[in-house]
Amino acid sequence: MKFVDLKIRNKLALVMILFALAVISLLSALYYIQFKEALKERVFLQLSSVKQLKVSQVRQRIEALVFDFLSNQAFAEQPDNAGVLIAEGFISQDTVISVYPLLFPEVIGSVVIQDLTPHDPKGQITLGLFKKEANRVRFGIFRPNIQSILMERTGLGETGESYLVGEDMTMRSSSRFFPERRPTDIVVKSQGVINALDGEEGYGLISDYRGVTVFSAYERLDVSNLTWVILSEIDEQEALFPLKSLRTNLIIVLGIILIFVFIVSYELSRQLVKPVLITEEQLRKMSKGIFESTFDVVKREDEIGQMFSALERLIAALKQTVVFANEIGSGNFEARYDLLSSEDKLGAALMGMKERLQAYQVSEKRLKLENQRSLISGEEKERQRLSQELHDGLGPMLTILKIKVESSTIQMDEKRELMRLFDETLGEMRKISNNLMPSVLRDFGAGEAIRNLVKQIGQDRLQVHYQYDPNVKISIPTNISIALYRVAQEAVNNVLKHARASVLNISLTEFTDRVSLYIQDNGQGFDPENVTLGNGLRNMRERINVENGIFELTSDSKGSVIEVEIPLV
Repeated sequence: MKFVDLKIRNKLALVMILFALAVISLLSALYYIQFKEALKERVFLQLSSVKQLKVSQVRQRIEALVFDFLSNQAFAEQPDNAGVLIAEGFISQDTVISVYPLLFPEVIGSVVIQDLTPHDPKGQITLGLFKKEANRVRFGIFRPNIQSILMERTGLGETGESYLVGEDMTMRSSSRFFPERRPTDIVVKSQGVINALDGEEGYGLISDYRGVTVFSAYERLDVSNLTWVILSEIDEQEALFPLKSLRTNLIIVLGIILIFVFIVSYELSRQLVKPVLITEEQLRKMSKGIFESTFDVVKREDEIGQMFSALERLIAALKQTVVFANEIGSGNFEARYDLLSSEDKLGAALMGMKERLQAYQVSEKRLKLENQRSLISGEEKERQRLSQELHDGLGPMLTILKIKVESSTIQMDEKRELMRLFDETLGEMRKISNNLMPSVLRDFGAGEAIRNLVKQIGQDRLQVHYQYDPNVKISIPTNISIALYRVAQEAVNNVLKHARASVLNISLTEFTDRVSLYIQDNGQGFDPENVTLGNGLRNMRERINVENGIFELTSDSKGSVIEVEIPLV
């Protein structure tokens, strides 16, 4: 599983654990390195001290041997720790005494020391001392007790040793690791020997003659013309043994700390993530359109408390947005919306949408009125055209046909029947033409046209009371007169067809700034919300709306009332 796929609680705990692990590991590593460096420095100082002591003791032993040689003391009487005299005497040229080749020295008046160790059968440290006197040289072959000095391992631990190396890079003292081998058979080409022979004094971590990594302190030892290298060394493994114990202790402590950090980080991450999970759940519901708050507001002064407060304000703002959107969606453009801040882009967008919807609604109403006005105007023109066609076209043709029938020679009974049919047809045609566009409506206005409409109703079918109050000071526009007449015409038709009324009251009143039409019957009434009377009521309402008028309809079991008011200004 990828890190990004982990739950946030596990991520937080893992990050805290890794961070703690990194910090503790870094501190442990720094402490370990510092301890290791300090331990190495201590080991080098210890080895340097031991080496310096050995150099001093070896130098004193050789110088004491030279002093005794110059003072012509009897070596046989010297203590055992001073060394062993192998041979002494005089030579006048290069020679071999026993197995030791002696070289005739060139220096006069000083002691010359020759290293005879490589020629010793047992490889023991053997020195030849020479002092030139006139034409002969006094010599002494000694085996000084230097090995005992080097075998003293105080301060060198279990694997430490001090040893001598000659200029030929072979050992002069015995090896504690290979005591059965002749020292001169052991070649020592370590970096310490090379550096010392070059005149350097120091210490370092090198590989010794065994191939083992050791801490080594080295120095070149010059006595007269004798050149040796003295080294004090200890195995790295033994010297750094305390580091192994320290490393084990650090691992144990690190494990304990990590367990503690794991417990603390898990609990801390749980406490920190819990508010985030609550917020995530609330945001998930909000993404589904559920804006009800399902959490208790945390009264805290830290960032978590501020987060919950911000979330609560967001929910309140979204609720306000939903209410406002519903209000303007239902056409209530007076609804109030308070911007959250000067940077509330959503609120600003809603306010802009409200303004655009208002403008669109106004434009739509205006366009709808214009369309209705155009439709009604076209309808009235078509009515007028049809009425004119019937009156001017079909009417004369029927009249001519009637005259021809009167002058025809057909039987009188048939002629009377045809004449009766012609009269009924002409009457029906005039009636249709009058319904399409009454001439009185064009000539005298809606008041007289409605009066003619009422006269056409037989009083045996319906008792009609019509009141017309004209105002001679005003002139009602033709389009308003047509609208009032069509409402009255549709209302009368509906009463005759559906109302089962016995009385119909119609009142038309002309005021200075408006005209009012009132129609009332005592019929059975109907439910205006569930009316199924066709398009009649809708057409009446639309005609009045086109003229910016008011159309009100009420109906109950006692009858129906239509009130119309159209402004003249």
